[in-house]
Amino acid sequence: MNKKNITLICAGIMLLTLQFNIHIGTAVIDIFSDVIAFALILAGSLGLARRNVMFKRSRNMSVLGLIFASVGQFLHLFDWGSSASQINVAVLGLSTIFAIYFTYYFNEAIMLESKFQDKAALTRSFRTLWMLLGILLFVNYIAFMSNLSMVSLLTQAITIIFSIYYCSSVLSSCRQLYMDGLPTKHMDL
Repeated sequence: MNKKNITLICAGIMLLTLQFNIHIGTAVIDIFSDVIAFALILAGSLGLARRNVMFKRSRNMSVLGLIFASVGQFLHLFDWGSSASQINVAVLGLSTIFAIYFTYYFNEAIMLESKFQDKAALTRSFRTLWMLLGILLFVNYIAFMSNLSMVSLLTQAITIIFSIYYCSSVLSSCRQLYMDGLPTKHMDL
């Protein structure tokens, strides 16, 4: 594993927290696309999947997230009339669910890896960080559904700030956990 994998995953997590839709005719395009986010996450997860079972689960969740985000973006290209807002809410809801599940498995994978390396102290606060990130992602989704622009902007800003903190915590812990070219005894080689 190298820093590139973790950096790609953190970049994808950051893109998942950002929502900025523009309307071009009848199409709705998310500038910070969840498709790109899940593609980055999948690219990072592929190199990590052999390290432990939780990384495999996070990879599988990123594949499902990429599939559903692609289908959701495809659905945005058509004019659905009065059903467009319901489709938008459903697409964002599925993306939120996959983002929460992915971050859970990714978080648990890093914690398992630190346990294997007898460095569990590095990830002691990760469950609390993940729980707060998951709550903020869900609250951000609820605020988006409420159509109150000020509330949506405020919750998105708080979620983005916290996701930056979460990603920086992950990156600093992973710097201490992983050294390139040094496989651990539990890896499938």
